[in-house]
Amino acid sequence: MHLELINNTLTTMLLDCISHYPKRGQQKECFGLIFGENNEKVIGEYTFPVANVKSKTASSVNAKEEVNDIIKEARKLVTTSDFVAYYHSHPYDEIYENWADPSIGDIRVSKDVNSNIELIFAIVKSKEQDPSATLKYEYSNDTQYRFFDVKGSKASDAPRAELISHDGHIIHGHYKDYDFKIRAYHWTGQALEEVQLYSSEVEMNLLLHQNNIILEQLSKDAMYYLKKLEYSLRLTNKDKYKEKIPYLIEKLKSVGVK
Repeated sequence: MHLELINNTLTTMLLDCISHYPKRGQQKECFGLIFGENNEKVIGEYTFPVANVKSKTASSVNAKEEVNDIIKEARKLVTTSDFVAYYHSHPYDEIYENWADPSIGDIRVSKDVNSNIELIFAIVKSKEQDPSATLKYEYSNDTQYRFFDVKGSKASDAPRAELISHDGHIIHGHYKDYDFKIRAYHWTGQALEEVQLYSSEVEMNLLLHQNNIILEQLSKDAMYYLKKLEYSLRLTNKDKYKEKIPYLIEKLKSVGVK
């Protein structure tokens, strides 16, 4: 199983996580919803930031009180898109191994929210990173696990992990002085099972860097070609429009910087 993120879904999540992490030691976990298509394919089309996490207890993790009501209302009112996933951040002071893995509390939230997919956005404001660094997305191959609740455990405890494969596909990167990693998990009814991630935004970002095009420096005239490029890099369109991609890259180079 895989989740595809298109449009500005990924970058909206990143900006939401950053907005809840202005300074080291002042970070909060954020929480949001992703809408899109949830049929044969699972596609996240847009992100709806909702709240920051309110509290953690031995048995649960709670967002603000209105979150569950918002989810219910959104499922009724957003009739042109499916509620496909929710996300929350893991804001840390330092990077450590498995920092984007779910906790026992994350598993229990999945039971309560009854969402198909949960994304964990691990993020740190790094002392070593350049605060003027441009946005860089990358993919990594990693091991995949399924994670189980452990009766009597605290919300912050690590769950029981069972190896699925060594062919996981995750997203990581940096922006300004932030480092981050994103992993996605499918709730099976018994466990959180990791799924593969793909993003047309990541594909576009990689292409821009390969061609020495700095996204943040492009003029407003580039927006039309960026939209076309992102659309062409979606899984459904990649083969169909692959011959147009070099043309779009040249157009972006020709519009110049701000």
